Amino acid sequence: MHAGEDRHGKRVSLTTDIAQTSVFIFPKLDDLRQYSLGKKPGYMYTRYANPTITVAEKKIAALEGAESCVVTASGMAAETILLLSLLRAGDEVVSMLDLYGGTLRLFEQILAKFAVKTTFVPYHELGRIERYFTRKTRVLFLETPTNPTLRCADIAGLSRKAHKRGITVVTDNTFATPILQKPLELGADVVVHSATKYLGGHSDLTAGAIVGPRDLVEPARTVMLQSGGNLDPGASYLLIRGLKTLHLRVERACASAARIAAALGQHPKVLRVLYPGLPGNDGHPIARRQMSAYGMMVSFDIKGGERRAERFIDALQLWYLAPSLGGVESTVSYPVLSSHYGLSKERLKLLDVSAATIRLSVGIENAEDLISDLTQALARA
Repeated sequence: MHAGEDRHGKRVSLTTDIAQTSVFIFPKLDDLRQYSLGKKPGYMYTRYANPTITVAEKKIAALEGAESCVVTASGMAAETILLLSLLRAGDEVVSMLDLYGGTLRLFEQILAKFAVKTTFVPYHELGRIERYFTRKTRVLFLETPTNPTLRCADIAGLSRKAHKRGITVVTDNTFATPILQKPLELGADVVVHSATKYLGGHSDLTAGAIVGPRDLVEPARTVMLQSGGNLDPGASYLLIRGLKTLHLRVERACASAARIAAALGQHPKVLRVLYPGLPGNDGHPIARRQMSAYGMMVSFDIKGGERRAERFIDALQLWYLAPSLGGVESTVSYPVLSSHYGLSKERLKLLDVSAATIRLSVGIENAEDLISDLTQALARA
């Protein structure tokens, strides 16, 4: 709530001021000289730093228990900037195969062009991660819980194995948020977020974040400055607003998600429910150890596959069909036409995603209303 801002004893605005400017003026030439020499703090150009952006960064760093944070124009910008700061041509990445589709494409279609090889590890092979490391491996990339099957990876155990080889561990903490999971405390070296999702929380901004120790975040900041992937002050203001209610939104949505998962599990038209809080789910023991609750996402497979999935989604009256997640409104997504569109049948099979898979992002509406809408849509599917 208060990190990055100190208003006590001051006659100032209660909310964060928006420094809606691209450039800052200097009173005298010597002020510019002292700033350029690093002898006098201040602001010069918003791509380099901005007071509103700084507040957002300090709040996210406080949430993750980190020394430093740099916010970016999107979650994909955060991943790209961080990886560019950690890797060079000839290096290798070992990554979970269970990733957001955009992250898969970043590794396979972008980084591959610059002679960075990525080896993907299927979920059930993570316990034998060492066999995938080589002398060229520089980064281990994790996402937990995964999108959309909500599998959970053992951050502490995998980090220990990677650190024995001097490998940097990057964890995407978007789905859990720092309210439910703190990867840095579990052994990860640096965290990335799509702040577009839960950190912003209102579906009205696009942002990303890189969080961790200064010696890893500041080189990423330099890449951000040089590549121009900075966040806008107006979006930073919205992000700050969202961060102040993050814990409340997460608490409400977690409670509703647990009830929804239980209700779906009892429905005759549901083939299976994918939710870390269910004892039979992949990664449930890991989620119990490293998360304080089981999250705001619920996925499930509907009996009858694509035909019934389409009829179910089109029959919803309260849930919105939307390709993103993490807002106050509850949304439904169809992965094979959104996050995982274009992936081969073989890749989808490895990811355990099919035309029957439906992903729910639980918002803050009344849980009974949400369940009632799911029930009537299933009846019409």
